[in-house]
Amino acid sequence: MHEALVEIVLGAVKEQYVTEKAFYSSQLGISPQSWDRWKKGNQGLKAENMSKIAQLFTDYEWMLVQKVCRNAILISEVAESPVAEYMTMKYHVAKKWIKSGLATIEIRDNQGETKEPVHRKINQTIVQIEIGYDFWSYKDRIELHLPGIVQQQIKTEKQDLLEWFNQNVAPPVINQTE
Repeated sequence: MHEALVEIVLGAVKEQYVTEKAFYSSQLGISPQSWDRWKKGNQGLKAENMSKIAQLFTDYEWMLVQKVCRNAILISEVAESPVAEYMTMKYHVAKKWIKSGLATIEIRDNQGETKEPVHRKINQTIVQIEIGYDFWSYKDRIELHLPGIVQQQIKTEKQDLLEWFNQNVAPPVINQTE
């Protein structure tokens, strides 16, 4: 399970931060040795640092991460490629939500938005798909981090955005050799 979690976390770090070092030094405040020991499963992280790792994901995405990690123990195909499994499920659920008509979709870019521009990747388009349950503060959200150029392709009208999403958003191909 730990190996699957590490792979998924590293995928999220790569997607959102300039480098691993930028993440573990700016967010976790730990040494390269501590980070490497955690990645190898030789050492745990403090609860506060695990909480910061969880913040790489929305609440719903973090739940998906936990399910994929559990399935990695039970299913060898998931263990072989937990990042691909996680991304496939994330995109599958997002499309289901959109298709149901119950979700909202919003596009934002992260240029100039981040408090730590040196550490975070810039020029990304973040597609937020959110589904609410008619109770205050009970919502689930999935965020897709796409290249910034995507925003130029999308018109601002809701229908155009939904059509674009259904036609163009598919799980990314995960290169396992990276």
